[in-house]
Amino acid sequence: MDQGTGERLGVSGELFDAVVATVESLALVRDDESGDVTVLSLTDIDCKPLLLSGTAAVIWDELGGQRSLRLIVRELADDYELDEQVIGEQVLTFVAQLLDARLLQQRNAQTAAD
Repeated sequence: MDQGTGERLGVSGELFDAVVATVESLALVRDDESGDVTVLSLTDIDCKPLLLSGTAAVIWDELGGQRSLRLIVRELADDYELDEQVIGEQVLTFVAQLLDARLLQQRNAQTAAD
């Protein structure tokens, strides 16, 4: 994927190069049979449980706060033999929604490396 992909996606390169992790005050339940993940913010009283299934659950599992979204997109594209541009758009849109819902937080590279 070239360096300009984040800008073509309409998302800043900063987000594309960001490392994101779940917020600390989060309840998570995983259905081992289906792979579905249900998440709920424990600090946002307006937050409703969010059910992540299929691709959303796979992406969620990759957001461990250690790798940039750019690297996650590259690995997912390789693993599932998908176009990086297509999966990059989906991942960035999904992550932006989770950031807006305050279920994820952006970490700087230094924090992620520690």
